[in-house]
Amino acid sequence: MCRWFAYFSPTEPCLLSDVLITPKHSLTNQVNDHYLPGLIAHLPNKITAEHEANARNRILNADGLGIAWYTSTYSDFEKGATDESEDGKPHDGLRPAIYKTIQPPKGDANYRSICANTETRCLFAHIRASSESAVAHVNNHPFIFGRIAFMHNGSISDFPLIRRALCDMLDPDTYNSIQGSTDSEHIGALFMHFLSTGKGADTWDENYSVHAIAHALHTAIKTVCNLQKKILGPKRRPNSLNLAATDGTQIVACRFRNHKQEQPPSLYFSTRAGTTLNRKYPDHPDGDDRPEQGPRKEKKEHGQHVIVASEPSTYIEADWRIINKNQYLFVHKDGRFTLQNMLYSESWNADDADAEKAILAELEDQKATVTEEEG
Repeated sequence: MCRWFAYFSPTEPCLLSDVLITPKHSLTNQVNDHYLPGLIAHLPNKITAEHEANARNRILNADGLGIAWYTSTYSDFEKGATDESEDGKPHDGLRPAIYKTIQPPKGDANYRSICANTETRCLFAHIRASSESAVAHVNNHPFIFGRIAFMHNGSISDFPLIRRALCDMLDPDTYNSIQGSTDSEHIGALFMHFLSTGKGADTWDENYSVHAIAHALHTAIKTVCNLQKKILGPKRRPNSLNLAATDGTQIVACRFRNHKQEQPPSLYFSTRAGTTLNRKYPDHPDGDDRPEQGPRKEKKEHGQHVIVASEPSTYIEADWRIINKNQYLFVHKDGRFTLQNMLYSESWNADDADAEKAILAELEDQKATVTEEEG
């Protein structure tokens, strides 16, 4: 599985290197290290379901890196002094700038330079663990659709078997926007198709409410589960779909797995860790003393913010909460957050053991048929 990190504040920008590189357990270091409080025991006297947590939180995420940070630079220049765009189309507001690479982030000088010199109030960052698709920069998250950025941690089970049917549902612009081969980009395209109600790329720069984004995510998840039920029947397996989408002014994230007992990959959020991560303020993400750089701002001066991440990146466990299974996190434009349980249908449930039984039964039927024909 992959790892990802999202930051949003309506007023307080973050320096990319502060949140992605400096912490001992930054996203950059999650390439080969895990920190899962509440899921895996990090103290010898704590007992947790470590085996299950490990099953959906792979230790190695070395198949690509992508970051998307929102900036108003283009609209500032495009509108100029007249506040009107040259082509007559709206270019106002924030747009995502992206950087993707298949190089290990720890040794990527370009990545480090961007992070050291870029600030933003909305950031998506992702490191990839490939399941079946090729290691290529086009397969790296986040995926961009107009002003919308989308990323995923998890997998669509037996994706090659439903891919054709999924693609047949997409409008031409959304289908043609797919550059790679991952299940993640395809469910992102499906989400965008539903968000834009199939009207194509001309609508991708429109303003959508947080509830419209959540509804499109839910419809995409429901569609995947229903396609698997229709095409695979009892042979379908559960999916892990930790999804996130943003337009630079709000975020919707969800933690999903369609199994009765099993948990999805980890997903946390924090409304306090941004202060610890920001070098302008006291404290350090690793609990160390910061080098003296003059007076620090008071913590109370830090703007309202929300961080959503596969793993915590600061040492204060109390600052982080786990998003529940099959639950949405809404991060609103004013920096507030709300949690909402997903409308879940028991008909979506799938089980690897049941799928294996169905496959074995089918094989036995095929063997019996061959035996009869030979007889």
